[in-house]
Amino acid sequence: MKNNSVVECQKTCSHCHNKFTARMMKPFPTSVRDFKLSSGKCRECREKQQKVFQKHRNSAALHWTFDGVKEHFEGNPPYVGQELLIHDTSWHTNTYAIVTVKVPSHTRQKRIIVESYTNGYSGQSFYRSGKNCFSPKGQVKLLPYNEKIGSLIKKSPRNELRLSSQEVYDIIG
Repeated sequence: MKNNSVVECQKTCSHCHNKFTARMMKPFPTSVRDFKLSSGKCRECREKQQKVFQKHRNSAALHWTFDGVKEHFEGNPPYVGQELLIHDTSWHTNTYAIVTVKVPSHTRQKRIIVESYTNGYSGQSFYRSGKNCFSPKGQVKLLPYNEKIGSLIKKSPRNELRLSSQEVYDIIG
């Protein structure tokens, strides 16, 4: 009996040029003919690519997690006039901007209110974890100041800097 829910095809990896067996399962996202004709990557090359992607994504956030940012701000409370960084990942770019703290501990939740940055849809109030209060699942977060990125921002026009994840990785590692 033939199993029609899986299509297998021998392919050559577009990266390392080794032979591998590619599998596509139902529901088929593309036609079987297109699947068999398209190039692909072997499992090892996909895993390597995923590790590089993860490394670049972590460096784009300057190696900060929401929990790490929260611990930092609880151990080192911000003060009025302190410079911090905004990391905005809108439009598939990493935009960094320097902001100053306007109100370091607003309300019982001790929100951090900053001035001098807006992208049109995020607010200027942030939780201690770095999440934006107006859009906590959005693409704008508050980070502690980083000397390397901060010095580049100060040299750039409008106090904003756009970098690819690869460029950030090259700068801060």
